[in-house]
Amino acid sequence: MRATITIDDRLVDELLRYAGTSNRSAAINAAVDAYVRRAKIDGLMALAGRVDILSNEEIESADMVQAEAWRLADREAPVGDA
Repeated sequence: MRATITIDDRLVDELLRYAGTSNRSAAINAAVDAYVRRAKIDGLMALAGRVDILSNEEIESADMVQAEAWRLADREAPVGDA
């Protein structure tokens, strides 16, 4: 998307130094991307203590239990006369 915006030259120069580039578009895109990513992370962190999030080990354990249940259900399923 093209847009005409006014940004403080001092801030853009500083951004270019931190980004390690002289390409203004690339530096501004990277800064916007970082800002949005940080906002999403902050939103998730705000949920800490409010949402029960399973650990990777708990998820894998639940997957194994579910897979075993499906395996047993397939073994016990009656074979119909079709």
